[in-house]
Amino acid sequence: MVVEGDAAVAMDVEMDEVVENLDSLGAHNNLVQLLLLLVNLAIVQIIMFHNIECSNSIEDFYKICSSVTIWDQISWNAVIAGFSNLGKGEEALTCFSKMKQAGINVDFFTFTSILRAMGIISTFKEGKQTHAIIFKTGYASNVYVQNGLISMYARCGKIDDAEKAFSSIDEHDLISWNSLLLGCAHHGYGRAAIEMFELMKTTRVKPDLTTFLAVLSTCSHVGLLEKGLEYFNLMRNDDFLQPPKVEHYACIVDLYGWAGYLHEAETFINNMQIEPGPSVFKALLSACQVHGNMEITGRCMRKLVELCPNDLATYVLLSNLLATGAY
Repeated sequence: MVVEGDAAVAMDVEMDEVVENLDSLGAHNNLVQLLLLLVNLAIVQIIMFHNIECSNSIEDFYKICSSVTIWDQISWNAVIAGFSNLGKGEEALTCFSKMKQAGINVDFFTFTSILRAMGIISTFKEGKQTHAIIFKTGYASNVYVQNGLISMYARCGKIDDAEKAFSSIDEHDLISWNSLLLGCAHHGYGRAAIEMFELMKTTRVKPDLTTFLAVLSTCSHVGLLEKGLEYFNLMRNDDFLQPPKVEHYACIVDLYGWAGYLHEAETFINNMQIEPGPSVFKALLSACQVHGNMEITGRCMRKLVELCPNDLATYVLLSNLLATGAY
């Protein structure tokens, strides 16, 4: 199901990438590229929100695609980007293949969208093949494509290839850093992610909420409690950064919990500056399972039922706890 907020975020990310790289654009040719990109983004946005207003289903998106009468570069790019933003990587790859078979020229917008799709479904082989095409078509130095390559390799778990793509960029932007950090965090390269973040702190690029979520998740997975608390305080005391979200707090609760500091974790939750969400209590509940603290388990269970009275997954979780004798 497509959620309007998710679609809006997807579009905002691509628009932000355009804006962030405006300073690096040259005159005539790059201006034409930028205008073409904005046209494509506008078409995708129309398709995406038309789809959302219909009935929140991928079937409606297929119907919109079938109504297209002229299949030129802009049409293919819009549809490929639409499938990519909807998380339908296989469909995006099928369209990419048909686009090439039809003899339609691909451009940097095509590559940006299809690399995202390949990362979603972790198709490393197709990603490597597309990388070769990128070199042949002369788009290897395009910043949008370079960032797409980093993200694709990182999502596929090929961190060495992602680092090579990262190293090939003359000037990294926030998307470059975040793509590599998220890949390292997701695939268990904890120490590499920490080193990467420390290196990022020495540059002019300022971390955002996504950056901190990646490093806090890394600290949680690796068990670096002190480092995680250091980064959380750094984030919370940055006047130019938005306040931490629930997911950032959940990472700290997870850190405390897996280190065995269950009471500290509960105190941290009670002192949160925002309303704790289910993910926060689930993080503490998981730690209680490991360390066998039935007192805090009981409080977490009651809070979860209060927060999610109609959530089947919550009751399944609690049922499993009771069945295993954790409470």
